[in-house]
Amino acid sequence: MKVFVAHTEFQVKDRKVLFILTRPFFNEKNWVNDATLKTSWGLNPDQFQLVSTIENATIVLIPFAINFYYKEKKEFHLEALHKQCLKHNKKAYGYIVGDLGIAFPEFATITYLRPSGFKSQLSTQNKGFYIPLTDQLPLLFHQEHCKPSPKKEVPIVGFCGHARLHFSKLLFETTRFMLCNLWRFYKKPNRNDWEPLFPSGFHRAKLLQLIDQSSNTLQTNFIYRSQYRAGVQTKEQETQSTLEYFQNILESDYILCVRGAGNFSVRLYETLMMGKIPIFVNTDCMLPFESTINWKKHVVWIEWNERKTIAERVTAFHASITAEDFVQLQINNRKLWKETLSIASIIKRLADDF
Repeated sequence: MKVFVAHTEFQVKDRKVLFILTRPFFNEKNWVNDATLKTSWGLNPDQFQLVSTIENATIVLIPFAINFYYKEKKEFHLEALHKQCLKHNKKAYGYIVGDLGIAFPEFATITYLRPSGFKSQLSTQNKGFYIPLTDQLPLLFHQEHCKPSPKKEVPIVGFCGHARLHFSKLLFETTRFMLCNLWRFYKKPNRNDWEPLFPSGFHRAKLLQLIDQSSNTLQTNFIYRSQYRAGVQTKEQETQSTLEYFQNILESDYILCVRGAGNFSVRLYETLMMGKIPIFVNTDCMLPFESTINWKKHVVWIEWNERKTIAERVTAFHASITAEDFVQLQINNRKLWKETLSIASIIKRLADDF
């Protein structure tokens, strides 16, 4: 597979700002075809080659966030790339960062990959994308494969994170969304990409409360945080809170996964990584490769308008699944994260145009 990376003439001050799919081709200074570097990212060096001309490419990748091009007044580079793609019959892929579901100007040959945004608001030029994560199983728990939990009569539902019912939290988060929409209105009154009011910390706490009230059918393993990442200030505190977070997932069967400040859940991918079962509350989210991944086979799927029945639906799901399928689902979820959502697999999927 031949990969063309656009705009390699731009200076890269920190490779962490590069689109994750392009990093296997960039060392500390240059764009390279280095076998060791590609291997370290899980790519077979013989199967993936960086090419210098777009006409020879199987796939075209944009190295910097689409946000960057518009913030720095460099959108003309995207226009030029679009014309190149038209000329050589290619498709390019860029990514959008940040919590907000902003709709950027579009080009017929460029697909935007993004974790944030609302499916009903955005065009089909926008596709869901995952959150890249470091594999915590070997790092924290010294194991390469998940160890599935056997099915229990009463399953454990886990959650560790920011959730608070206090009115001040509701007021703060609601005000933030209102200010965001006022800013968008000022920039472009006729736009469609508004941020629905969603005080995530408050709503999470309400969902946890509903689950907690079903103590006869669900056992809870909740750790409430009043601040993001428990408000850590030192490296030691960060290490401890990280361990507590993933230990909570590992000790649970199901994990509540609902959006945060942005309309996506990092916890969804962390739960898959740990080989557990997400309780995914869908708030008009965009998930990766929805045309080829049947996400409902990997999660307990709860639509937002069904949230008040969340405890009953989790209980019913657990009662309906066999002990063998319960174990296999955990294995499949770890495999989905490690293999299907790997860098190599994603590049191949993009080359097949979803």
